[in-house]
Amino acid sequence: MGKIQFYGAISLDGYLATTDDNTDWLTTLPNIPATTGQAVLSQMTNAIMGRVTYDYVAKLAPDMPFNPANPAMHSYVLTRQARLNTPTVTFTAEDVVALARRLQLSTGNLWVVGGQHVLTPLLAANLIDDLYLQIAPIMLGSGKRLFGELASPRQFDLTAAHTIGPLAELIYHRVR
Repeated sequence: MGKIQFYGAISLDGYLATTDDNTDWLTTLPNIPATTGQAVLSQMTNAIMGRVTYDYVAKLAPDMPFNPANPAMHSYVLTRQARLNTPTVTFTAEDVVALARRLQLSTGNLWVVGGQHVLTPLLAANLIDDLYLQIAPIMLGSGKRLFGELASPRQFDLTAAHTIGPLAELIYHRVR
Protein backbone atom coordinates (compact mmCIF):
# COMPACT_ATOMS: atom_id res chain seq x y z
CA MET A 1 0.00 0.00 0.00
CA GLY A 2 1.42 3.36 -1.05
CA LYS A 3 1.54 6.65 0.77
CA ILE A 4 -0.68 9.61 -0.07
CA GLN A 5 1.56 12.67 -0.27
CA PHE A 6 1.07 16.32 -1.05
CA TYR A 7 4.07 17.82 -2.81
CA GLY A 8 3.92 21.47 -3.81
CA ALA A 9 4.87 25.08 -3.21
CA ILE A 10 3.10 27.98 -1.58
CA SER A 11 3.80 31.65 -0.99
CA LEU A 12 4.82 32.88 2.46
CA ASP A 13 1.19 33.89 3.06
CA GLY A 14 -0.17 30.44 2.11
CA TYR A 15 -1.28 30.86 -1.49
CA LEU A 16 -0.85 28.20 -4.15
CA ALA A 17 -1.67 30.47 -7.08
CA THR A 18 -2.95 33.95 -7.87
CA THR A 19 -6.70 34.53 -8.23
CA ASP A 20 -6.34 33.87 -11.98
CA ASP A 21 -4.51 30.55 -11.35
CA ASN A 22 -1.08 31.90 -12.26
CA THR A 23 2.09 30.47 -10.70
CA ASP A 24 4.66 32.65 -12.48
CA TRP A 25 5.69 33.98 -9.07
CA LEU A 26 7.06 30.47 -8.42
CA THR A 27 8.29 29.34 -11.83
CA THR A 28 10.38 32.49 -12.33
CA LEU A 29 12.28 32.23 -9.03
CA PRO A 30 16.03 32.01 -9.67
CA ASN A 31 18.41 29.30 -8.49
CA ILE A 32 16.00 26.40 -8.04
CA PRO A 33 18.01 23.27 -8.87
CA ALA A 34 16.75 21.27 -11.86
CA THR A 35 16.76 18.11 -9.76
CA THR A 36 14.35 19.53 -7.16
CA GLY A 37 11.81 16.94 -6.10
CA GLN A 38 13.11 14.08 -8.24
CA ALA A 39 13.69 11.68 -5.34
CA VAL A 40 10.12 12.11 -4.05
CA LEU A 41 8.35 12.49 -7.39
CA SER A 42 10.02 9.44 -8.91
CA GLN A 43 8.13 7.34 -6.32
CA MET A 44 4.74 8.70 -7.45
CA THR A 45 2.87 6.18 -9.60
CA ASN A 46 -0.46 8.03 -9.57
CA ALA A 47 -1.59 11.61 -9.07
CA ILE A 48 -4.89 13.26 -8.19
CA MET A 49 -5.34 16.84 -9.28
CA GLY A 50 -8.02 19.35 -10.08
CA ARG A 51 -8.90 20.32 -13.62
CA VAL A 52 -7.61 23.88 -13.20
CA THR A 53 -4.18 22.59 -12.15
CA TYR A 54 -4.12 20.10 -15.01
CA ASP A 55 -5.12 22.72 -17.59
CA TYR A 56 -2.50 25.17 -16.33
CA VAL A 57 0.33 22.62 -16.44
CA ALA A 58 -0.80 21.26 -19.83
CA LYS A 59 -0.74 24.80 -21.24
CA LEU A 60 2.61 25.63 -19.62
CA ALA A 61 4.38 22.47 -20.86
CA PRO A 62 2.18 20.75 -23.47
CA ASP A 63 4.81 18.30 -24.71
CA MET A 64 6.19 17.28 -21.31
CA PRO A 65 5.02 14.46 -19.06
CA PHE A 66 3.22 15.79 -15.99
CA ASN A 67 5.86 14.17 -13.80
CA PRO A 68 9.26 14.17 -15.56
CA ALA A 69 10.73 12.19 -12.63
CA ASN A 70 8.30 9.36 -13.51
CA PRO A 71 6.84 9.86 -17.01
CA ALA A 72 4.76 6.68 -16.65
CA MET A 73 2.81 8.14 -13.71
CA HIS A 74 -0.96 8.09 -14.25
CA SER A 75 -2.92 11.27 -13.46
CA TYR A 76 -6.54 11.38 -12.35
CA VAL A 77 -8.05 14.77 -13.07
CA LEU A 78 -11.13 15.73 -11.08
CA THR A 79 -13.68 17.37 -13.36
CA ARG A 80 -17.33 17.36 -14.28
CA GLN A 81 -16.44 18.23 -17.88
CA ALA A 82 -16.57 15.39 -20.38
CA ARG A 83 -13.07 14.86 -21.78
CA LEU A 84 -11.31 12.06 -23.58
CA ASN A 85 -8.90 10.04 -21.47
CA THR A 86 -5.34 9.46 -22.64
CA PRO A 87 -2.97 6.60 -21.81
CA THR A 88 -1.61 8.60 -18.83
CA VAL A 89 -4.63 10.77 -17.88
CA THR A 90 -8.09 9.80 -16.66
CA PHE A 91 -10.72 12.52 -16.29
CA THR A 92 -13.16 11.65 -13.54
CA ALA A 93 -16.01 13.01 -11.45
CA GLU A 94 -15.34 10.38 -8.76
CA ASP A 95 -15.30 11.65 -5.18
CA VAL A 96 -11.71 12.58 -4.27
CA VAL A 97 -11.76 10.61 -1.00
CA ALA A 98 -13.09 7.43 -2.65
CA LEU A 99 -10.58 7.82 -5.49
CA ALA A 100 -7.65 8.29 -3.09
CA ARG A 101 -8.66 5.25 -1.02
CA ARG A 102 -8.84 3.14 -4.18
CA LEU A 103 -5.50 4.38 -5.55
CA GLN A 104 -3.80 3.97 -2.18
CA LEU A 105 -4.09 0.21 -2.70
CA SER A 106 -1.76 0.48 -5.74
CA THR A 107 1.98 0.09 -5.57
CA GLY A 108 3.92 3.32 -5.34
CA ASN A 109 2.84 6.60 -3.85
CA LEU A 110 -0.06 8.89 -4.71
CA TRP A 111 0.77 12.54 -5.44
CA VAL A 112 -1.87 15.05 -4.41
CA VAL A 113 -1.49 18.09 -6.67
CA GLY A 114 -3.46 21.29 -6.45
CA GLY A 115 -5.35 23.36 -3.96
CA GLN A 116 -7.83 23.15 -1.18
CA HIS A 117 -10.64 21.52 -3.18
CA VAL A 118 -8.43 18.48 -3.66
CA LEU A 119 -6.32 18.56 -0.49
CA THR A 120 -8.81 19.58 2.22
CA PRO A 121 -11.23 16.63 1.80
CA LEU A 122 -8.25 14.27 2.01
CA LEU A 123 -6.98 15.99 5.14
CA ALA A 124 -10.49 15.84 6.64
CA ALA A 125 -10.60 12.08 5.93
CA ASN A 126 -7.15 11.74 7.56
CA LEU A 127 -5.66 10.26 4.38
CA ILE A 128 -2.63 12.49 3.82
CA ASP A 129 0.49 10.69 5.04
CA ASP A 130 3.07 13.36 4.20
CA LEU A 131 3.15 17.04 3.32
CA TYR A 132 6.13 18.29 1.31
CA LEU A 133 5.75 22.06 1.42
CA GLN A 134 8.13 24.36 -0.40
CA ILE A 135 7.65 27.92 0.84
CA ALA A 136 8.58 30.65 -1.62
CA PRO A 137 9.98 34.01 -0.44
CA ILE A 138 7.04 36.05 -1.69
CA MET A 139 3.73 37.27 -0.28
CA LEU A 140 0.97 37.39 -2.85
CA GLY A 141 -1.60 39.17 -0.67
CA SER A 142 -4.48 37.23 -2.25
CA GLY A 143 -5.06 34.20 -4.40
CA LYS A 144 -5.98 30.54 -4.16
CA ARG A 145 -5.20 29.07 -0.75
CA LEU A 146 -3.67 25.65 -0.33
CA PHE A 147 -5.60 24.76 2.82
CA GLY A 148 -9.32 25.05 3.44
CA GLU A 149 -11.21 24.86 6.71
CA LEU A 150 -11.28 21.60 8.63
CA ALA A 151 -13.97 20.53 11.12
CA SER A 152 -11.29 19.13 13.45
CA PRO A 153 -7.53 19.56 13.82
CA ARG A 154 -5.01 17.33 12.03
CA GLN A 155 -1.56 16.95 13.51
CA PHE A 156 1.71 16.35 11.67
CA ASP A 157 5.29 15.95 12.89
CA LEU A 158 8.02 17.99 11.25
CA THR A 159 10.53 15.43 10.00
CA ALA A 160 12.87 17.66 7.96
CA ALA A 161 13.50 21.28 7.04
CA HIS A 162 16.02 22.49 4.50
CA THR A 163 16.57 24.99 1.72
CA ILE A 164 16.26 24.40 -2.00
CA GLY A 165 17.67 27.50 -3.65
CA PRO A 166 15.33 30.31 -2.52
CA LEU A 167 12.72 27.88 -1.14
CA ALA A 168 12.34 26.53 2.38
CA GLU A 169 11.14 22.93 2.25
CA LEU A 170 9.29 21.54 5.25
CA ILE A 171 8.43 17.84 5.37
CA TYR A 172 5.66 16.74 7.70
CA HIS A 173 4.45 13.24 8.53
CA ARG A 174 0.94 12.58 9.82
CA VAL A 175 0.60 11.73 13.50
CA ARG A 176 -1.46 8.55 13.85
